[in-house]
Amino acid sequence: MRMGANSQKMSRNEILALAVKSGKIRFDEQICNNFDWKDFDNEKFEYYLKLAKISNNLPKEEILKNLRILTSEGFTNAGVLYFSKEPYKYIISSKIRCIHFNDDKRIDILDKKVVDRGIIGNIEFALAYLRERIPVRYEIKDLKRKEFPEYPIEAYREAIVNAIIHFDYFLGDTIAIEKLKSSIIINNKGELLFPKKDFGKRSEVRNRLLADLLIRTEFMEKAGTGIQRITNACKVNGNNCIFDFTDAFWITIESNKDVGVSVGVNVGVNVGVNSVLNHIKIHQPISAKSLSKYFDTVTQRTIERWISKLKKENKIEFKGSKKTGGYVVKN
Repeated sequence: MRMGANSQKMSRNEILALAVKSGKIRFDEQICNNFDWKDFDNEKFEYYLKLAKISNNLPKEEILKNLRILTSEGFTNAGVLYFSKEPYKYIISSKIRCIHFNDDKRIDILDKKVVDRGIIGNIEFALAYLRERIPVRYEIKDLKRKEFPEYPIEAYREAIVNAIIHFDYFLGDTIAIEKLKSSIIINNKGELLFPKKDFGKRSEVRNRLLADLLIRTEFMEKAGTGIQRITNACKVNGNNCIFDFTDAFWITIESNKDVGVSVGVNVGVNVGVNSVLNHIKIHQPISAKSLSKYFDTVTQRTIERWISKLKKENKIEFKGSKKTGGYVVKN
C-alpha cells in the first residue's frame, strides 16, 4: 500500500478488505461449504418461482443452476439467504432488526422484532412492520377517497431493498429498520464502493447475485435506480429524505405531518429548504434552473428564496462562471 512516498506491506485483513471493496470477492457468490440440504426450504423456493414467474417444469437442481446459485462447487451464500429454512444457522448477518420508538432519541421502545425469514421474507416483514405503524390521512371528494400517507411506501420499500442488496454480509451485523416519532431510518452496514461525490450519478451492486435474483420479482424494478426512486417518491409525498455516510449508509425519511399545505401539491419552507440542500449534495454543482426543473411543484421564485436562505446560513455557495457554474455544499 502506497503511503505518501513510502510503500507499506498490507496485512491479511487489509488485502481481504481491498479485494471485497474492488469486487474481486463477493459474499453472495461464495460457496457455503457446510450447507446441509435438509435445511433447504421448498416452500420458499416455490414461492420465489411464483414471484419470479419461473416455470417449475425443470428439476429443482437445474433451476438452481440456471439461477447461478448452485455451481459445480456447491450451494452459494445467495442460495442460503434466499432458500434456507434458517439462514442464520449458516450466515450470522442474515437477520433484520425492526424497532418502533416512541420518540426521536431512540430511548422509549414501543416494539422490537428480529426476524430471519430469508431475503424475500425479510423484505415482506419489514414492509408490513412499517405499514402497520404509518398513519394515513384521507380526503373524500366526489365520493372518491384519496390517501396521503405520512411516508410513501415506494420510498421505504426501495430503501429496504437497497439495504438488503448492498449490505456487507462479511461484517456479521444486522440491518436495522427504525420507526421513530418523526422519521424512518434504515441503516445498512455497507460503505460506498465508489467516491462519495459520485453518489446519485453512479451505481455499483455489492451483491450481484442477490440483486439478479431479486430483480426477477416485483420488489426490484431495475438495478441502479433505487436512490432516484426514493428521492422522487419523497418529493411527491412532501417528505424530506437524507442520505448519510458514516460507519454505514443511512437513509432517513422525515415525516410530512408538519407540512402546512396539501401533501403532493407543495412543501413547507423547512422541508423545502432541506430537500434543496440534500439535492445539491447529491448533484453538485447544480444551477438554480436545474433545481427549478426538479422541484417543479413550486415556483422558481420559491426556489430562489430557499437558495438565498441556505446561502445566508452559510451552507451553500456558487462556484464557477454564471453560465457553467453551480451551487455546491460548503464543507
